[in-house]
Amino acid sequence: MDIKATAREALKRSDAVIRRWLPSGERQGAEWLARNPTRTDDNPGSFSVNVETGAWSDFATDDKGGDLVSLVRYLEGLDTQGAAARRLADVLGITDTLTTGARVNGHQRPKAAPEPEAKAITGPIPESALASRPKSHPKHGKPTAEWCYRDREGRPLLFVCRFDPRGSRKQFSPLTWDGSRWQRKAPPEPRPLYGLDRLAARPEAPVLLCEGEKAADAAAALVPDAIAIASMNGAQSPKKSDWRPLAGRRLMVWPDHDQPGAQYARTAATLAYGAGAVSVAILDLKALAPDLPDGWDAADAAADGWTAERFADAAQWLDFPSPFEKTEGTEGTKGTASNGAASSGSPTKKAKGTEGTARPKPEVDRPGFAVHDQRTGYGPAGLWWHGIKDEEEIDQWICSPLHADAMTCSETDTEHGLLLRFRNAAGRWREWSMPMALLKGSGEELRGELLALGVRIDPASHRLLNAYLMSRYPERRVLAATATGWHASGAVFVLPHRIIGTGDVRFQSEHAQHDEFTTAGTLDGWRAEIAARCIGNPMLTLAVSAALAGPLLAKVHRTSGGFHLVGDSSTGKSTALAAGASVWGGGGFVRTWRATSNGLEGIAAALNDTALILDEISEADPRELGAVIYAIGNGTGKSRASRSGGARSVRRWRVMLLSSGERTIGATMIEGGKRAKAGQEARLLDIPCSRRYGLFDDLRGMANGRALSDAIRTAAAVNYGHSGPAFVERLITDDSGDLSELLAAIQSRDAFASGSSLEGRAAGAFALAALAGELATSYGITGWPEDEAIKAAELAYQAWREHRGKGHTETRQILEAVEDFIAKHGDARFSHVLAGESGPMIRDRAGWYRDEGEAESSNRVYLFTPGGLREAATGFDFKRVLGALDASGWIAERDESRRSKKTKIQGRSQNLYAIAPRDE
Repeated sequence: MDIKATAREALKRSDAVIRRWLPSGERQGAEWLARNPTRTDDNPGSFSVNVETGAWSDFATDDKGGDLVSLVRYLEGLDTQGAAARRLADVLGITDTLTTGARVNGHQRPKAAPEPEAKAITGPIPESALASRPKSHPKHGKPTAEWCYRDREGRPLLFVCRFDPRGSRKQFSPLTWDGSRWQRKAPPEPRPLYGLDRLAARPEAPVLLCEGEKAADAAAALVPDAIAIASMNGAQSPKKSDWRPLAGRRLMVWPDHDQPGAQYARTAATLAYGAGAVSVAILDLKALAPDLPDGWDAADAAADGWTAERFADAAQWLDFPSPFEKTEGTEGTKGTASNGAASSGSPTKKAKGTEGTARPKPEVDRPGFAVHDQRTGYGPAGLWWHGIKDEEEIDQWICSPLHADAMTCSETDTEHGLLLRFRNAAGRWREWSMPMALLKGSGEELRGELLALGVRIDPASHRLLNAYLMSRYPERRVLAATATGWHASGAVFVLPHRIIGTGDVRFQSEHAQHDEFTTAGTLDGWRAEIAARCIGNPMLTLAVSAALAGPLLAKVHRTSGGFHLVGDSSTGKSTALAAGASVWGGGGFVRTWRATSNGLEGIAAALNDTALILDEISEADPRELGAVIYAIGNGTGKSRASRSGGARSVRRWRVMLLSSGERTIGATMIEGGKRAKAGQEARLLDIPCSRRYGLFDDLRGMANGRALSDAIRTAAAVNYGHSGPAFVERLITDDSGDLSELLAAIQSRDAFASGSSLEGRAAGAFALAALAGELATSYGITGWPEDEAIKAAELAYQAWREHRGKGHTETRQILEAVEDFIAKHGDARFSHVLAGESGPMIRDRAGWYRDEGEAESSNRVYLFTPGGLREAATGFDFKRVLGALDASGWIAERDESRRSKKTKIQGRSQNLYAIAPRDE
C-alpha cells in the first residue's frame, strides 16, 4: 500500500473524507472545526483539520498529524499508517489503483507487500525458562510487587515488576523471554492485556479496564461481577496494546483521577470500539466522591476501606458513544417512531428511514428478544421484542436493559434461578440472583422486586418479560446460596452483597433488598473508636468477641449459643450490644426481643454464621421465651406443612446470640408461668454485668460511664460492617493451626474448669468467644493486647458460675421448686399426721407433715402424696424429680428398693414421699 499516494488521493476528496469521519463539525475558511470523538469534548474549536493540506491538530491534547491518513489512524485507533491507508482506500474505492505498479522517476515501482495483521505475543514461556527467571533487578533489587501476564489458557507470557527504591519514585520493569534468555524490555507491539485468562474464563461478563495491574487487582474485589484488566504502561501507551480480545464485550473504564487518566479513558474507549467492543462506559469520578486526590484509583479505594456494596451504590457510569457510528445528514427526521411510543412499550412499525442524525438499528433475529445497552434506532436502551406481524416488523420495548448472565442452583440441585444484571433508573448496573419460583402465576412478585431495584417495566409487556426470562439458558453456572455464611465446603463465605473467598457463588433470595450487613466508615476508624475502648472493659471485649465468633461455629463443629447481659437499667448493656453489632452492620443490626417465635426464626436464618443481637428481654413473650431459646440454640426451626400437606423445608442456622435485659432468663419465664430448664440456661448464659462504672471497668479517659457509652454509640453509628468480613477473609487464608485444637487449648486453662457437663458446655461457649477475639487480634483487626479476649472470657465465665450457684442446674431448680411449693402452701395444703379428722379441713391436700427431734431443733418432714409432689415440681420429669431429691438427701424415709414409704394415716395405708428440705 502506497501511503503517500493514498494521502494525495484522499486530499483530492478531503471534504468528503472529513465529513465522513467528523460529521458534526463545520467549515470555517480552510479549517474544519469539530469535536474530538476520542475524548469528552463539549464544544468544537480546539480540534481542527485543514481541508487544503490535510494537517490536523487538537490544541487541548497536543495530538496532531500531517495528512488525512494519520487522521484516520488517530480517530479509529489503528496501529499503523499502513492499516489507516488501507481503511481510507477502501472507503474511497481506490484500492486497486494504489496497489498496482506505478512509475516513479521512470522506473516501475513493485507492488508493495500487504502489511501483516497485528498479532499478539505467541507462545507461552516454557517451564524450563520459568525455573531460571531472575528474582531481582541488577539495580533496584527485589521487586515489591509482581504481576504475571497470561494467555487465554492461563500460561505465563511475561512479568511486570514494581520496585520502590529509597529516595526515588517507584519504578516498573517488564521481564520477558525472547526464546533464549530473559530480558528486561517490553514485549513486541501490540502488547497483551493483563487478565486474558480471566477474559476467556467468563466470556459473557462485563470487562473493567484500569490503568495499572495493582488497580485492576483491587477493582476485581470492588466490582466482582466484572473482569478487571489493565493495559501495559497504563496511560503512557494505550495504543501499543492489543485490544482485539475486547471484541463483542461490554467495557467499563475506571481511570485514575487526573488529566492523563481522563485522556487514557477516552483513548482506550476509542481503541476498544475499533477492536469491536459493543459498548463502553467510563466511571464518573466526580459523582463517586468529592475531593478525590490526584491519581486516586481502585487500589486507593480499597486502601480507603471501600467495599463492593459501597462502590455499587455510589458508582455512576457515563456512556461513551462509539466514534464510528454512521450518521446520515442533519436535515431532521422522517418516518421514525416517536420516543414516546417506543418507550411506552407499545408495538411500533419499523421506521422507514431517517434523514437526520440517527442512531443505527443493529441487526436482530426476528422473532426474538434483544437487549440494547444503549439507545439505538429502535428507541431507548432496554430489553426489546423484535417480531413480525402481518409481514411487517414489530419492535416493542419491554423494560430497562436486563441480561440473564447465568443459571443458578443450590448445592442440592434445587432453588434454581437466573443471575440477572440490569441497569437501574439511576444509570447504575446492579445484579440479583432471582429464584425461578417468582415466575409462578403472573410473576407479579418478580416485577415488584425489579421495580424496587430501579428497573423500569412497561405495564403492557409483563407477559413478554416472563417469556424472556423463561427462555434464557445461559452457559455460565453459578452456585445459589440461599443463606448467608459458609458454602462450597467452607471455601466461600456469602453475604447478601458480598462474596468472600474463591468460587462463582451468589446470594439468592426472593427479596433482593437486604440491609442487615451494611457498612460505613473504615476499619481503621472502627479499630480506633470502638475496639480500642474495649481494652480494660471485659464486658465490651466479650460482646465484640462473641459477635466475631459466628463464623467459627461451623469450623469447630459447635451449635449456636450465646450470652445474656443482665444488669440494672442505664448501665451500658445496650452499648455493649451496639459495639458487638458494629462488627457486621449498623444500628439496624440490633433488634429487640419483641417478635414472634416465627419472626425470630426468620431473623436467625438470615444471619446464619454471624451474630444475632437482641436487646431488652423484658419485651419477649415470657410464655414463648423458653421455646425460642431452645430453637435458636439448636439451630432448627419448626416443621411446617405446605398448602399441599407436604412438609416445608425447615430453616436452619448457626449464630452467636448476644442479649441484654434487667432480668435473667429464669425470672422472665416465671412471669409467663414457666420455669427455666437447664437446657435453656445452658444455651443462653446469664452474665451479671455490674462492674465498677456500670458495665465498664475503665473509662478510657472519659469523664464518666455515660460519656464513654455515648462515645461508643456514636462511633458504632459511624464505623461499622468492616471487622466481621475482614475476620472472615483472614480466616479463609489462615492455615497456621487447627481451630478445634486452639479452642481445646483455651478451654483447658484452669480458669475454665468445670464441675459438671453443663458447666463444661458453658465453658466451651466462653472459650469460643475468646478464640474469636484472639484470632482477630492476631489478624490485626482489633488492636488488642494478646490474651485480652481470653481474660475477658475467663472473668465472664467466673461471673456466670457465681451467679448460678453450685450444683447441677436442673437439680437445684427442682429443689427450689419443692421448697417454694412448701413455703407458698404450708398449712393450707398440709396438716399434722396426728391431727386426725377433727383437725383443720384441708382442700386440695398435697400431703401431711410430722416434726422429728427435740422441740428447739426439730426438723419437719413433709409426706407428699404422688399428686402433690408432681404438682410441686411441675415442668420436670417425675423420675428426674425423685432422682434429684434422692441425690440431695431430701428423702428422709423410704421402703426397701423404693423412694416412697407406705404410711398409715387416718386409718388408711398409702405410699407417700417423705421429704425433708435441708439447708445447703
